[in-house]
Amino acid sequence: MTDQQLRGLEKTRAGNDLALRAELSLIALTETKHWPVADDQEIIRVPHATWSNALTQLDAGVFVDVLIPVTTVEARATGARRIREAKTAIRDGRYVHAVALARAALDPVREACNTKQLHDQAVQRKAGERDQDERWAMLTQSAYALFSGAPHDDAGTTENFTWTRADAIAAVATAAGLLARLEELP
Repeated sequence: MTDQQLRGLEKTRAGNDLALRAELSLIALTETKHWPVADDQEIIRVPHATWSNALTQLDAGVFVDVLIPVTTVEARATGARRIREAKTAIRDGRYVHAVALARAALDPVREACNTKQLHDQAVQRKAGERDQDERWAMLTQSAYALFSGAPHDDAGTTENFTWTRADAIAAVATAAGLLARLEELP
């Protein structure tokens, strides 16, 4: 299989399980008048995780897992649920909805890390002078602002936004990574 064929397969698979159809023909070599003896089709399913691991081993791609612990902190558990729902939305081709869910999943991050206040003080300084917390706040607030284009149709700006599968994946992965960072916070 060529790299181009593999890319086409991955685009078609769209993050779902890999489904292959095998066309089988049984031939009786001694009974040529009855050729073929039987035909059948078999669907072979390869789970997403198994296929992604195989691609990684072939150096044909990489799969990144982000585990978001479902904690007793209600807002964080809600954020994790939103990421799960966003993954389903991507699988179903509902990319705008997936980005909107990624935006909502950032709410507990913004609250726990006080990103709004940190962002507002950080923009007053040169980028090279910002500390690590301010830089995380800049990332979080920028992601939130970008993803806010999905649930809004503001005239002249967000009404013209379009969201592709790749955009939705980037949004969900970003939100998932930022949400997973909360595990190390009290």
